Amino acid sequence: MELPLRAKASNAALAKARALYGRRLTAADYRRLAACRTMPQLAAELKALPMYAGALETVNAPLARRAQLEALLSQAIFDRYDSLCRYELSSGEKVFHYIIISCEVQEILSCLRCLDAGRPGDYLYKLPDFLQQHCTVDLYALTKVADAASLLAALAGTPYAALLAPLRQIPAGRKLLVYAEPYLEGYRHEALVNLAKEGPGPASPGKAPSLWDYIALDCDIEALSNAGRLIRLGADPATISEAVRRDCTALKPAEWEQMLASHDFPSFQAALRRTRYGQALQGYRYTFLKEGLRHYQYDWCRKWLRFSTDPALVMLCYIRLARCEVDNLDHIIEGVHYGMPADELLSMLVGAEENETQTNQGRVH
Repeated sequence: MELPLRAKASNAALAKARALYGRRLTAADYRRLAACRTMPQLAAELKALPMYAGALETVNAPLARRAQLEALLSQAIFDRYDSLCRYELSSGEKVFHYIIISCEVQEILSCLRCLDAGRPGDYLYKLPDFLQQHCTVDLYALTKVADAASLLAALAGTPYAALLAPLRQIPAGRKLLVYAEPYLEGYRHEALVNLAKEGPGPASPGKAPSLWDYIALDCDIEALSNAGRLIRLGADPATISEAVRRDCTALKPAEWEQMLASHDFPSFQAALRRTRYGQALQGYRYTFLKEGLRHYQYDWCRKWLRFSTDPALVMLCYIRLARCEVDNLDHIIEGVHYGMPADELLSMLVGAEENETQTNQGRVH
């Protein structure tokens, strides 16, 4: 019997995501990149990677600059989004809308980082086809942003103009990113939580996870990291409770109450250890809480990319893994820029292990 169109599209999306993940960087690739001592040497090695050659084709390796490499690599995964979203649209899933919002937020933040650094020309080296076809934001207009007023003018006609309207009150000459980022990340978070609400909810114990479970994990990582940071800084309980989003969480209210009532970071850690995340983190070595949680999330996504039959979940797992790879490359670029030893640099990467069996697959639920 011939499969319905939706089932065919779903199967194609699963196969495509897994095939893309199969082309990920290897431990040998990471070692070779981390061993580079100059930016031109690193640029040449990056251009030789099949998954990034197209994104970096305009880079002249002997003249390569850190900002240029970071900007182009950040956009390198848009081509992968394009192929995945073609299947996603066919299968009628809701992930596409969230992906577009996430891309738009990323581009606005990138624009503001370049502006605040005094290098607005570093924002847009090229316009990927995916963004050109799907974004509601005029990215060329963002290249001309010089202040809050011109930013809002560039965003006119999009939801971001109203969202960032409070920036009009910022005194002239102030950096914009620190003011804009909470609004933009809040908007992206809301879109992600809305995606969770449209699904079937959390999976039953012992069953394969649902899309909701992925989203709850992603939200909990941000919430726990934020809570730990604020408690370290000595923020008052009311401020912490208001700042830590708990609108999509796999933790119980009582667990959050215990953690957020902690009077210092060791107390927070003790409360965290009694939760599912504290137990999962026991097998990981890390310096910062968010680092450990990202290692756990990487292993979780790698497992369910392989074994889930939910195309929406598999696509989001792949996108997280691809994003992690680009983050690793950003760490390498920064490390080479500052002359970090290769071993120290490699220890900062997520998912770059020599052998996948060395990771905590047994602890990933």
